[in-house]
Amino acid sequence: MRNPIPPGWRVPLGLFLVVFVLFASTVSSKPSFDVYSADLAAWNLARTGNPVPDLAGFPRLDQHPLRDVWVVQTADGQDVIGRAPGTIAAGVPAYLVTPGGPSAVPAGVMAALLVALAVVLFQRTLRGSLGEGRATLAALLLGLTTPLWTVAADGMWPHTLTVLGILGMAWAARRESWWLLGVFGGVALWGRLHTAVICAIVGLAVAVVRRRPDIALRVAAPSLAALGLLSVWTRWMYGRWDPTSAYRVDDFTGNADDYAFDVVNHLGTWISPDRGILVWTPLVALMVPALVRSWRTLPDWSRALLVGGLVYTFLQTTLNRFSGGDAFYGYRIGIEMLVCAAPALALSIPRMGRAARACWMPLAALQWTFALTGAVVNTGLSVPAEDVWTRNAFVSGMAAEPRLLLLLALPGVIASVLFYRIWPDLKLDSRGTPDVP
Repeated sequence: MRNPIPPGWRVPLGLFLVVFVLFASTVSSKPSFDVYSADLAAWNLARTGNPVPDLAGFPRLDQHPLRDVWVVQTADGQDVIGRAPGTIAAGVPAYLVTPGGPSAVPAGVMAALLVALAVVLFQRTLRGSLGEGRATLAALLLGLTTPLWTVAADGMWPHTLTVLGILGMAWAARRESWWLLGVFGGVALWGRLHTAVICAIVGLAVAVVRRRPDIALRVAAPSLAALGLLSVWTRWMYGRWDPTSAYRVDDFTGNADDYAFDVVNHLGTWISPDRGILVWTPLVALMVPALVRSWRTLPDWSRALLVGGLVYTFLQTTLNRFSGGDAFYGYRIGIEMLVCAAPALALSIPRMGRAARACWMPLAALQWTFALTGAVVNTGLSVPAEDVWTRNAFVSGMAAEPRLLLLLALPGVIASVLFYRIWPDLKLDSRGTPDVP
């Protein structure tokens, strides 16, 4: 019987279905208030079309002691939910097709869909350089062993939009579709406005390296259009053309005075026990030597994307505390850095040394165990922001509930070993490795 799915679509479709089903089956029904407030705004828009909700009908938010974190005032003094425009807009379609009250699940499933799409775009970015098998492996590692699963795909966070936008930029750059890179840059800035710096760095750097000013112009046009649409949104929602109207900007500018030269705050993004990029995703550290060896041969856009991620992360930890608040598992402030570095790290696989090739599978299994545990239990293991230097959610959870080790961690390790034995690409030997462009 003839397979109705064209050969070129089978791997990406299969990858999408696998990660989407896993993501959607583990979305949080009681997420952080950062997520719940955006979901409530999306639900209200879908039901009433009015950007100003009756907050008195939602005492969980209206009577919360930190109400002012999520509620801002419109230009005419009405109380309205202030969240990243993309987190609200992306959730509206989910509530248009689902009945009932403001549950977090419909928007969570939409977040799962968007991040699953981002994972597929990452695989398509790499396949021409690494081959289908290793590109799929890299995509699975990014999607299922990192906070993409436990945060970005767990609910409608700003990171849901930034992950899709950044990995979409990488895919567009690989195809040399510069206007599409700008479109995905616009998606990212609807999630976090200052991701515009990433898009700008990639567009300008590639234009300079290739001596083609038209590249910068093609990237800028759609991303600036997205910024214009963002201003239209804030004018409708908050009565102001200012694209920062959804935020308490004074808080962030005040933070900059305290955090700009706060070494501890900047280092916390990387090495703190419960929010550190290198703690939850040690494969990043393992790949650094290969990245250094590969640097000059990596595509210009991948290097620019990594540099953009570094600049963005410094800016983010200048404007905000590295912990990113409470009620989530893993890190979230570092997610943009992770996905900005992911293409360059993956394309450096052929330059991994012997020690890295020996260590990568145990570390991948460890990350998978971290992510699987967090995806299933999630906010039940969350560490308060004040404890992120002294505790780790996974370690604390295992100590408090040893059954988790048997129910989740041990099966995760066993699955990793079996996976390793049946998939030849996981061996990462040097035979048949294509050259990195």
